[in-house]
Amino acid sequence: MTGPLSGVKIVELAQMIAVPGATHLLATQGAEIIKIENTTGGDDLRMYGSRKGNMSGWFANANAGKRSIGLNLEREEAKEILRYFIKDADVFIEGFRPGAVSRLGFSADEAFEINPRLVYVSSSGFGAEGPYSDRPVYDPVIQAISGWAGAQRTADGPTLIRGMVADKVAALTTSQAITAALFARNETGESQHVQVSMLEANIAFNWPDVMMHETVLDDDALHLPNLLGSYQLFSTSDGWLSVTAGTDSQWKAVCSALSREDLAKDERFSTAANRSKHFTEWYASFDEMLGAFTTIEALQKCQDADVPAVRVLDPSEVAHDDHVKEVESVAEIEHPIVGKMRVPRQGAIFNKATKHNPRPAPAYCQNTIELLTEIGYSNDTIEKLKSTGAIS
Repeated sequence: MTGPLSGVKIVELAQMIAVPGATHLLATQGAEIIKIENTTGGDDLRMYGSRKGNMSGWFANANAGKRSIGLNLEREEAKEILRYFIKDADVFIEGFRPGAVSRLGFSADEAFEINPRLVYVSSSGFGAEGPYSDRPVYDPVIQAISGWAGAQRTADGPTLIRGMVADKVAALTTSQAITAALFARNETGESQHVQVSMLEANIAFNWPDVMMHETVLDDDALHLPNLLGSYQLFSTSDGWLSVTAGTDSQWKAVCSALSREDLAKDERFSTAANRSKHFTEWYASFDEMLGAFTTIEALQKCQDADVPAVRVLDPSEVAHDDHVKEVESVAEIEHPIVGKMRVPRQGAIFNKATKHNPRPAPAYCQNTIELLTEIGYSNDTIEKLKSTGAIS
């Protein structure tokens, strides 16, 4: 066994991150992924950001563990190939606007006729219903409407998180839903259609904390300032730290460690309730305390006092952090196209599975002939499919 999902077969018809990110996570857990790409260049993610040999690092990370085949699904010959893959799959997942895949002849009901035990997954920006259902979507759109951007408000107004957080939340939601659907299918033997809305996935993800003021609605409810609204980093004399004194004992400990017992005794900051009422002054005092020390000095004092604190790292520093190196969170591998590249280890480790290293992300349509040969297509037939433009 190379992973807990060893033996699970997934057919992916999607691009970018929301769906490929979900299937990549499942690939790291042992699932076999067939990535269906169009015959006009494939997944657009191949060309975004740093790249080598017509493959971006972004794509190389999000599509490791997959095999790629190019199909022109406007042609019946290509549709027949997809039907074969669906017949042999555990999961079929598509990531287009509602109705797009159905118009090609691959609605959930049509897929269930091919494979009565199939888990069919539809991922879209706004879901299958509602006034926005047919709108195009990218990550910033979902960040704006789901609360992310409004929660990142600065003096200049709302802003976006500089990462594809909305896509990745949808990917995590989708991967968990797939494993849940597979569990149910294995219990009942029945097919299931799972629908994932990027918007709903992100609203649900944000609700406990970002939307805390939208939960308790009675007029007599006590609404204290949202702790997240005061999130900030603190400057030292030569850098930046993230320090959190979440309890009264931690606040007293950090004040003592930084020789500012007077602040621990200040009535405004003496309890968590008082500090929540005086966030601005409290954080200003924190900044003042830490600014008197270098980053190394302040970090050591906080750590000695058992107060959560770390140095703020640039992306270029993360892989070189002592802890990250010691536990091998990031590895260097040799990709046949990209060359030397770094890849992360996923957060979940299974002690019953052997170490699983997914195959490198595929070149565009790299596995077309291989996959067609596996399902019984002859070389002559493959050449004919090429000539008609059914495959790439």
